[in-house]
Amino acid sequence: MTDTSLQSAKLTRPLFLAIDLDESFASADAASREELFGLLETNADDVRLMYMSHDSAENLIKLAASAELPVPELFMADSGTTLLKGDGSATIEPLQRDIIQLWPGKDAAQKTLSSVEGVELIDDNAHCRQGFKASTQEAVDEVAEKAKEIGCHVQPRGEGEYNLLPFGIEKGTTLGRYLVEKNIHPDNVLIIAEQTGDECMFGRGWKGAAFAHAPESLRAHASRFHNAFALEEDGPKGVLQALRMHGWIERSES
Repeated sequence: MTDTSLQSAKLTRPLFLAIDLDESFASADAASREELFGLLETNADDVRLMYMSHDSAENLIKLAASAELPVPELFMADSGTTLLKGDGSATIEPLQRDIIQLWPGKDAAQKTLSSVEGVELIDDNAHCRQGFKASTQEAVDEVAEKAKEIGCHVQPRGEGEYNLLPFGIEKGTTLGRYLVEKNIHPDNVLIIAEQTGDECMFGRGWKGAAFAHAPESLRAHASRFHNAFALEEDGPKGVLQALRMHGWIERSES
């Protein structure tokens, strides 16, 4: 049953909510989605919404649309290397241009990776990222050293797969730059992460949480920080749990 008192609750402060979006969130039961998005609609003047993922922008937008989720302020895709307006009409500038200027290009990235034994390129349509598989830790270490020569760094993405990214660019730094650009205070920001590689989202001043289904390594990482939690719930229920734990929800007296 939908908690109507929750939907009418008043948030205690402005909220910039960044949700790591995947199938488990999009396929959540209707009641929990109604609770969460009813709450956000009630407080619409104080809420800004972002969907993020390591997946492509195209897939992220399709997922949000197919699940009939509210249109966000922006999408952050491709491990923090792509920023799109919430209607998908354009990139967010000057941040996207700054990322492009740091990227050496696909040819340089693929040439560097192909020069290391034990490395296999992953078909990756991201403009400023190249995925790869590595058969040994020695191969990963060699890629990391060679990546410096072209202004890049290596980020794990789980199950023996990695990302080659522009130096200084990942989901955490990209979000941080957007918040500075928009003059959004970290105390008003909540991120909820769920994937390997999201460790960079924690320890940056804003509030955080890891969904229940996130890898145990990410949940343990989140728990190290005073302003982050490992949640017991997933999907909209997890978001509501995080809002409660971080003190955003104040129930009405009626």
